[in-house]
Formats: sequence, C-alpha cells, structure tokens
Amino acid sequence: MAQSPPAAWRCGNTYTDQPCPGGKAVTANDAPSAAQVRDADSHTRQVQADAQRMEHERMRSERAHGRQSGLVHIPRPTTAAATPEQLPPKSQKKKGRKDSDFFTAAGPGTGTAKKKVKAAKTDAGS
Repeated sequence: MAQSPPAAWRCGNTYTDQPCPGGKAVTANDAPSAAQVRDADSHTRQVQADAQRMEHERMRSERAHGRQSGLVHIPRPTTAAATPEQLPPKSQKKKGRKDSDFFTAAGPGTGTAKKKVKAAKTDAGS
C-alpha cells in the first residue's frame, strides 16, 4: 500500500500539520518535475556566469584606474600657538563648595533641607 503525502492544514493565515477547527486540508507536492529541475539548474548556471562576468569587469576596471586605496588623507593642522582670542573661555568654579573626588547620586528630597528665612514683621501696621 502506497503512503499518501502528509496533509497540511491551512488555519487562517498559517499552515500546520495538525487539523484545526475551521481549517482546510491542503495537499503538498514535494517532488519537482524534471522540467522544473532543468529550469532551476539552467537559471543557476546563468546567475553564476553573470557573477563571474561582473567580477572580471570589476577587476579590469580596478587595474585601469590603478591601485587607489580607499583611505582618505586628511592633513594634520599646523601646531601654531593659539592667541588668547582663539582659546575658549575658562570656566569658573563655584565658590564655597568643595568638589568631591567621588560622584554621589541623590534623589529628590534626600539632600539637606534649606531653611527659609522669613521676613521680620514690623509693628508699624498694627
């Protein structure tokens, strides 16, 4: 007794080997015909020939243009002394606060609370 090819089931937009509710059985033909094999082999040979032709053209073009490297040469700037106007301004440190050598992360409300200074009330209005 010859075995039939395993059935595939189309369930919505997917295919599976298990039946599903509302699914439709689809037959899958795995073996290509001799003509399909011959056409595929012919196409493969044509693509390989095109690839070799393009490679030879590229190599001929590279030889014609000489060996140019893909690197770009950027000359280094001269080391002339910069005038004070050309230098960026120096940043000034805030006074009264010593910078620590270590970074300490702090979230909101974790720092020391600053006391608000209330204005002194005058007795002139009463």
